[in-house]
Amino acid sequence: MEINSEEYKEYLKEQFLNVHEASELLDISEEELWTIVHAHQVPTHNIAGTFLRFKKSDIEHLKNKWRIERELFPKREQYFSHKDTVQKNAGALESLRDFWYFNDFYVICSALVVVLLYFIISSQ
Repeated sequence: MEINSEEYKEYLKEQFLNVHEASELLDISEEELWTIVHAHQVPTHNIAGTFLRFKKSDIEHLKNKWRIERELFPKREQYFSHKDTVQKNAGALESLRDFWYFNDFYVICSALVVVLLYFIISSQ
């Protein structure tokens, strides 16, 4: 049984994907795919020693794995009750206001302890 060169090329096109095709199938950018390749998270194949290719089945398996992880383990945003209260890149006055808002009890208690210690020490 002889293999035709054209049939073999068609077989390779069906079984292997280049970087552009793999990134489209995964719905990510080519740069993100290169990051995944360098992290060894997806198997790669060199054809003729120079052309980087991916097995279509490996890419589909990775896509299904990501879909399952997204559906079963959705990323939750960390809850912060005072998100609207604290501003990012606020000035010094705003930072002091926020500090007082969150720590007023501790500042007042510390001042009372210092005053009481002063009266105790000075009365002896």
